[in-house]
Amino acid sequence: MSVLADIYISRDDEAVRYDTAPDQFTDRAQYKGITPLELSMLWAIVRGVEWDVASMNEFPCLLQQDGGERLIHQLPAAMIADLSKLTAEQIAIVTPKWAATEELGWPPDETRPVVEDLVRLARRAAEIGRSVYLWNCV
Repeated sequence: MSVLADIYISRDDEAVRYDTAPDQFTDRAQYKGITPLELSMLWAIVRGVEWDVASMNEFPCLLQQDGGERLIHQLPAAMIADLSKLTAEQIAIVTPKWAATEELGWPPDETRPVVEDLVRLARRAAEIGRSVYLWNCV
């Protein structure tokens, strides 16, 4: 069973509507197997720090349905700021490191589009003054 993972931009007051009306959110990317754990590891790599379990507290849960089978977490504003500044060269450095983490374990060529989408969404969110969210469904 894989975890669906939609990453999307929203106003804070509308973010939880994604669970019932995802098609109303146009700035999004859809993947599988990405949770706040994997995103927190990516953020540690971007910052050049060792991952710490406490970083998970930076991803507040805004929605929990069906005993945790559907969740919405907000990505930290600082993470969005860090991602929005990544250059193509930095993405090329970060991607294989994230791919190599035990929790993700993807080939780098499959990981790069995810990082590129995160950067694209982070830049767009910064432009329009919105936040980035992660919707998961088991």
